[in-house]
Amino acid sequence: MKGIVDRSWLKNILLNPLVILTIFMVIWTVFLLEKQFFLGVFYYDIHVYLNNALMFAGIPVGNLSVVYLSPLMPFITSIIFRTGLISEQVLFVLDGVIFIIGVLGLYLIFKERFNEVQSFSGILIFLSFPLVFAWAVSGGIDIPGMLFSILTIYTLILGVNKDKRFLYLVFPLFTLAFLARYTSAILIFPLLLYLLINKKFILNMKNIAVGVLAGLAVIIPFLVYVYIRLGNLLPFINIFTSTLLGSGASVNDLGYNPIKLYFLNNLLNYISVGPLTGVYGILQSPFRGYPTIISYIIIVVLIVGLGVYLYSILRNKLNETDNIRNRKTGIKLLILILMIICGIYSFNYMPYMVCELLFLGILFTSYKLLESRDNNNYNLKMDFLFLSWIGSFFIFHSIIPLKEDRYFITMLPGMAYFILLALSSIVEKYKAIDNKKHLKSAIYLVIGILMLSYSTATYIGHVNQEGYGFYLQSACNWLKEYDPNYQEKEIYSNYDPGASWCLKKEVRFGVPRLYVDMESFSNYLRGRNVEYYIDAYSTSPYIPGYHIIYTYETISIYERDI
Repeated sequence: MKGIVDRSWLKNILLNPLVILTIFMVIWTVFLLEKQFFLGVFYYDIHVYLNNALMFAGIPVGNLSVVYLSPLMPFITSIIFRTGLISEQVLFVLDGVIFIIGVLGLYLIFKERFNEVQSFSGILIFLSFPLVFAWAVSGGIDIPGMLFSILTIYTLILGVNKDKRFLYLVFPLFTLAFLARYTSAILIFPLLLYLLINKKFILNMKNIAVGVLAGLAVIIPFLVYVYIRLGNLLPFINIFTSTLLGSGASVNDLGYNPIKLYFLNNLLNYISVGPLTGVYGILQSPFRGYPTIISYIIIVVLIVGLGVYLYSILRNKLNETDNIRNRKTGIKLLILILMIICGIYSFNYMPYMVCELLFLGILFTSYKLLESRDNNNYNLKMDFLFLSWIGSFFIFHSIIPLKEDRYFITMLPGMAYFILLALSSIVEKYKAIDNKKHLKSAIYLVIGILMLSYSTATYIGHVNQEGYGFYLQSACNWLKEYDPNYQEKEIYSNYDPGASWCLKKEVRFGVPRLYVDMESFSNYLRGRNVEYYIDAYSTSPYIPGYHIIYTYETISIYERDI
């Protein structure tokens, strides 16, 4: 009997969806890591994070002015670096661990609104997005920022609805989200909305205040540590203020893009992207590919499913006949219309903060119009929480004239949520399968598996060659053998963070496009006694006074003429 009980207990654990998801995520992340190890560092800023990690570990390399970038991941990475294990793979693995935790947290949030099978399918949908494949274990900060945002939202939900002590964790986690990715500060708008529509803002002020103090307890020691390392906090303060004010982008920035509907225009590509085979940059920046048939199917599901869902809410609301002639309802509706008009204007002509506040007001007023008097509106509140989550980040990243496809990662949890909501609205309303629980479950799982399978095939078709980070490391290894005294030489590059990391010495920035001609650029290099110039990703132009000693793929190394 004891053995039977034990086996039954083990069976229950192994069949638990959270356990299954955890095992799946570990295997899935190992698969992504194996591919990332092959690709190497594939993005400029990741080399900056690695150099900053060296600095935090007491091994300064490269231009320290770039330390203003979000410091949490470099700081965590530096702890491993202090053990002597110095490799970009450390950052990849840390991203992978954080990725697993974030996905499990998102599943738990989904389960607050949907059943276990629906929530599991929602995670499969989330994992299928091309940007998740490309950035999950890349060493970037977008996934870590999203993780702490997910945990912040989850503790908020638990604190408001189940145990108010969870509110103590909201602002410490929000602080970590901010340190992981500065633009995570925009999460404050969904937090405020959820507190307001739950009428808990005043009732839980004590818990919230304690949470704020706990958040300060997290960030102040970190700022002290940064101050000790840098001698000042100006880089940190500058990036903080530029993030809040939406400034800091200029036409000279590589990501400068004033098109405000950029992310909406590329929405189909963020759901599913083609072709099946191609260069890795298509996954990193899906705008370079084209949407697949899956994208169009999902958009139809979204339109139909959310339409069905909204119709059911409005129908139930109209059944409350006394509200139709209610004067307060008319006033709320008038205010809502005025705010929508002002919101559209502000989106096009005003700073993002004005638009964010108007959006917050629009959502709050809309909720008050749609809420039912007959229940606690738990599901509706979740819907508005996710709507404010995806909408707040969409407004911010759309208005700020600095855009890259990876910024949409902040909106992907909301995207998966509303795809799942639309799908459930259609499936649950279909009378022919109303009493067929297993068939319903199969529909959710099949759709999630199909989306993930196609994206996996696309991912495999785009990771068949190493990235320029791999080529740069190979070139730098060659230079180390060519000149064992390279540490004593002046070296410049048009990709200085990467060259600094690979050579473990400070490599300064220089690029021909900033000079009127190649002769002027050559004079600049020779005037600074530059012995080697590393051209990381151009066509290897002729530089007077220098000759090429090494060429491999996109990398060329120049040496000064004798």
